[in-house]
Amino acid sequence: MKQMNNPYKLAYHIEPATGLLNDPNGLIKFKDTFYFFHQWNRFSTDHSYKEWGLFTSNDMVHWSNHGSAIIPDRDIDMNGVYSGSAVEHDEKMYLYYTGNVKKDMKRKSYQCISISEDGRTFIKQANAIETPDEYTENFRDPKVWKGTKNWWMIVGAQTKELKGAVALFSSENLLEWNYENILHDVGLDNMCECPDLISINEDIDILLCCPQKIAEVGSTTQVSSYSAFLAGKFNEDSQSFHTDMYLELMDQGFDFYAPQTFMDNQGRRIVVAWMSRMTDEEELLCPTNKLFNYLHCLTLPRVLTWEDNMLKQKPITELKKLRKKKEQYDLPENTFELESGHFEIHLIRTHTHSDFDIQLRNKAITINYNSKNQVLFVERENWVSHKREYKSKQVNQLKSLQLYSDNSTIEIFINDGESVFSMRYFTQEDDLTVHYKGLKQGEILNYFPF
Repeated sequence: MKQMNNPYKLAYHIEPATGLLNDPNGLIKFKDTFYFFHQWNRFSTDHSYKEWGLFTSNDMVHWSNHGSAIIPDRDIDMNGVYSGSAVEHDEKMYLYYTGNVKKDMKRKSYQCISISEDGRTFIKQANAIETPDEYTENFRDPKVWKGTKNWWMIVGAQTKELKGAVALFSSENLLEWNYENILHDVGLDNMCECPDLISINEDIDILLCCPQKIAEVGSTTQVSSYSAFLAGKFNEDSQSFHTDMYLELMDQGFDFYAPQTFMDNQGRRIVVAWMSRMTDEEELLCPTNKLFNYLHCLTLPRVLTWEDNMLKQKPITELKKLRKKKEQYDLPENTFELESGHFEIHLIRTHTHSDFDIQLRNKAITINYNSKNQVLFVERENWVSHKREYKSKQVNQLKSLQLYSDNSTIEIFINDGESVFSMRYFTQEDDLTVHYKGLKQGEILNYFPF
């Protein structure tokens, strides 16, 4: 079947032409170009093979696919080029990734380095970090950043006591790294993946992490994991992270994992994630997999800020260039037709304590705000069970609703990014009806076709 007949194809999100995409890797602005690397199996739509693929852009809206960037071709990464990060130094791009080796049913992990001067040729270095003694070989996903005194690296880890942890390393030259200590190990289940530590302002640092429960050997239970964050403060002198909070979800939707951040040339802290938490069966029966031999995508780039003692995620303003026109609706209840599955809807409310309901694309997605219980519900139909399933979040007042649909993705931003629901959904090209109710006098629902 030809891609041109694909009703699920995305217009402004990163997705593979073929094979399976997962974690975003090495996000960086380098020599006036945005580089978004990603985990990729170009041979199949399963997780049996991992390399780094590459997309580039000048605006984070329109993307060029460059295919393979870093492949598993040496002894210390022969079974997979796993996730990692990128930094720029002396006009060179330094890429850090986990080399995965499996021999005799045993895993060995190496934190590897590759350097590029032009963003096209990536030269692997002999330097590699072996796993410190106190950890198992579930040790991966290096994230590197520049501190005031050193370069720092954190790695997702599992201790010998089978406890999730974040390991801290330091370096003066980006090539030779010293293991320091366990930076954090509270509430991380029995493995931590994809850690990231960022300074959001002078007083607050954010630790992103993905706690994972690993099934016991021989168990048929699937691995469970989620993406969360902690607000606190990283002390470079004591090499410690202090926080008084419990882990909070990064995203309230069905599909969000392995977020990574970078600082762009405008000083914005940008976050991008893998838009999937599908089960094995959901991956197998996903319409893009069954019909078109590709699977998964990345989220939109979002700006992270710390406001009113909370972490906010807002869509990048560059997305406005996708708008072809604006249509406004002000009736209390109405039904209208979309031009396509690519669109933005933006609602600003003044009656924030009243009910509101919107049904998108013939009820493929429904959003309901119950003002009595102060709960917002987002519902979709599961493509495996064909049953309705929902996610919810306590929302004291529904002040605004901004959503972006891209044929088979939707990202819903609540109250200027206080909460976000990200998910995949699958419907036909002709399912373009929107119905809403609960608009009060003076309120307007804006629709922007893309």
